[in-house]
Amino acid sequence: YEFDPVAVELGFGLESGPLPAWEIDLGGGRRLIFRGIIDRVDLCASGTADEALAVVIDYKSSQRKLDKVKMAHGLQLQLAAYLSFLRQVADAREIFGVSRLVPAGVFYVNLRGQSERAETRTQVFQGREEFLRKRFQHSGRFDWEALPRLDDSKGGDNAQFKFKVRLDGKPYANNTDGMPTADFVRLLGGAEAELLRMGREIYEGVIEVSPYQKGSERACTQCEYQSICRFDPWEQPYRVLKNG
Repeated sequence: YEFDPVAVELGFGLESGPLPAWEIDLGGGRRLIFRGIIDRVDLCASGTADEALAVVIDYKSSQRKLDKVKMAHGLQLQLAAYLSFLRQVADAREIFGVSRLVPAGVFYVNLRGQSERAETRTQVFQGREEFLRKRFQHSGRFDWEALPRLDDSKGGDNAQFKFKVRLDGKPYANNTDGMPTADFVRLLGGAEAELLRMGREIYEGVIEVSPYQKGSERACTQCEYQSICRFDPWEQPYRVLKNG
């Protein structure tokens, strides 16, 4: 892993944060303004003067994965939005030491780690390095071009990131976290497009109560406000999420 942490708890649009708010022009003289705190930003020299590859990491207290269907429907935009914002920072040199950040990856990290089993304690201690990598494996999306800087192994269950490389050096077709550069850039652009859509709908007064359903998963399952919600699952249909 050739990246180094350069910022933690990085605030933007906050009085205590060093970065300005992210403003999205909605047209008609209206703007959507975002502020927040990014858990961690890692950088790696790109080989080009005055720019660096950037990775955003978000810590979670439980296992979390990016779902392409939820992302397409605007339900998982946090990581992509953070990195989209960073690549547009006008003057990044004061904080990051370079004037331009090149998006390389976005990842969730489970602070508790994944539960693993072993037959004996000796087996765990002998393979401690692999055990830790597997337990705290990063989950998210990344640009395949940046993979040599992220992880120079062949991947697999014990890699720091979720990927697997064939003997010819090409990725397996079932890789989900690694993406071709063009697809990764579109992922970030898609997050911005969803935020733009949401912002315009706010001003248009779109306020339907429309919880989602994806397979057997429903947004209402763990909601604490079902007793006062205006949505009645017996009479109203869920907004079914579909791929594409």
